[in-house]
Amino acid sequence: MTMTLNQLYEDMRTALAGPVDAATVDRLSTGAQRFTSTVGWAEGVIDKDGNIARAFGGLRDVAQKRLEFAPDSHVATLYEALSNLILAVQNHDEDLDPSPDNHELEHDV
Repeated sequence: MTMTLNQLYEDMRTALAGPVDAATVDRLSTGAQRFTSTVGWAEGVIDKDGNIARAFGGLRDVAQKRLEFAPDSHVATLYEALSNLILAVQNHDEDLDPSPDNHELEHDV
């Protein structure tokens, strides 16, 4: 069964709320990579209001705080997957709509 973006968000949130095992990391990082690799196929702007970047950015912040507290390779993998997804969406949208609104977005993820 293919994971939706909402399922990815919810499962990432759950995983980052507690201990995370290798199987979960593999499933979630693969799901995030799937979305990251298909972003370029979207015909229009994906995240005009910044909701996706804010939601997944919040998860990335949780992962970063966990890493600052205690280094963990599983959490680091999720952090990287989240960062790649956010950056792909932001870059895609900037390429399609280089309006001043998009220039103000933080793309240095």
